[in-house]
Amino acid sequence: MVVGSCAVCGCPASLRCSKCHLTIYCGKDHQKQHWKIHRNECSPYRVCYSEELGRYLEATRDILPGEVILKDSPLVLGPRQVTMPVCLGCFTPVAGTYSCSACGWPMCGPDCQESDLHKPECQLSRNRTSKVQVHKFMQVNQMYECITPLRCLWLKENDPAKWTTLNQMESHLEKRCNTSVHELNQVNVVDFMKQYLKITVYEEEIHKLCGIIDVNGFEIPGPNIIGLYGKACLFEHNCIPNTTRTFDIQLNLIVRAAVKIPKGSHISTSYTDPMWGTANRQLHLTTTKYFTCSCDRCLDPTELGTHLSSLQCPKCITGLVLPSPTPFKPDSWICSSCSATMSVDHVEQFLKQLGEKLITLKNNSLNTSEAFLKATTTKLSENHYYRSDVKLAMAQLYGHGGGQQQQQQQDLSDLSKDLLERKETLCREVLAIANIFSPGETKLRGLLLYELQATCREKYRRLPKKMRNAQQSRQLLQKCADWLKEASIILQRESPLLDEYHLGMQAESDLDSILGIISRLR
Repeated sequence: MVVGSCAVCGCPASLRCSKCHLTIYCGKDHQKQHWKIHRNECSPYRVCYSEELGRYLEATRDILPGEVILKDSPLVLGPRQVTMPVCLGCFTPVAGTYSCSACGWPMCGPDCQESDLHKPECQLSRNRTSKVQVHKFMQVNQMYECITPLRCLWLKENDPAKWTTLNQMESHLEKRCNTSVHELNQVNVVDFMKQYLKITVYEEEIHKLCGIIDVNGFEIPGPNIIGLYGKACLFEHNCIPNTTRTFDIQLNLIVRAAVKIPKGSHISTSYTDPMWGTANRQLHLTTTKYFTCSCDRCLDPTELGTHLSSLQCPKCITGLVLPSPTPFKPDSWICSSCSATMSVDHVEQFLKQLGEKLITLKNNSLNTSEAFLKATTTKLSENHYYRSDVKLAMAQLYGHGGGQQQQQQQDLSDLSKDLLERKETLCREVLAIANIFSPGETKLRGLLLYELQATCREKYRRLPKKMRNAQQSRQLLQKCADWLKEASIILQRESPLLDEYHLGMQAESDLDSILGIISRLR
């Protein structure tokens, strides 16, 4: 049966590529001939469409954990909309000591002035009779909100192919009208372009570009950058994603399978932090992505039995207070045991006050963190996202300079037996939640495995010499090696610009050391 045209000769064809199931050939000869070209394009997914989701990606074959699904180069790179003045070539903060000789925008030096990234705003700013002048540094400056939209607009005349791809992205322009975001963009972007930069623009077109940036932009860790990617924007959201994403040193976006993705499954990412509670995730999605998530996790008031958003009932001992009847728009919060109720306003105010306390916790202070956990034991569920956030920070602080006494620095070797056990418990508790909401080969799992193995390796080090060769002790060391191997693989997938990548390198070095010890014990 003819299903399309041959990618080589254009003749009617029916033979599909066995890997991506997308490209079609009239015969094996043309398939082999085309492989040198197709190998760089062949992908394990296809683009599908539904009325509910719009465009989405579906696996055309089983995709294994860690496998690269796509590597996507940026259509546009620019500073985030809310930013202090940065160099428009390399995105490092600037203080006004050097400015572009052609347009006046502050740069870090002449090399960045010649960067291709800087061309759009440089040329579009030359309509002014005088150069751009920036006076406010080292704080948020609204002048920079126009830069990324300008770089998008630049594609219209200078790269029509990218402009076409960009315009296929969702902007939710209708939903953004008559909102505070629309009003701010009118003043800080549209009016600034017209009145200060003297650029002739179509207002609706600029508002659409601002919407495309907000809805589809990926914040790039490390530098103060947001990127637009033509393929990655097709991933649908799920609060338990089956992929993980990283960026390489060229800021290409790399998406990998976090878990096995069976053929025919939707390929998903998360546009929120998977460790946030339902209310926070929904607020972020509705205000920035303009949709309500209705995944299994969001529909369950218990968040799949973890009670990540539940409160302790103040009237009974065992009950947990949950949003009812739906987590989306609860009428009230009701105890699962005694049926006592709390008003929605009361819960929101209570969580707001606790959130403010959480923000004020001193950096690297384990004392105040432990005090927060103790104070919330009878107020929040054990796994509540506030508590889990503090536990994650503590798991990484214990043994890394987070001493129990002020000004005291404690390495792992300095921790008492009880504190070492405490660190291990924290790692295991957060890891159990991460395994549900951020499953598979994810950065969070890599970080927690590294901390967990460090704790168990220290426990092994403290064993009397005569016990180190016991079977149970060797099994502990082998477990550490397994964790280090997994952490090394996961974390070294991160950008070399990030600390996580270097921790992955350290994990690889630690693994060699442990394997050496294990070999000597046999």
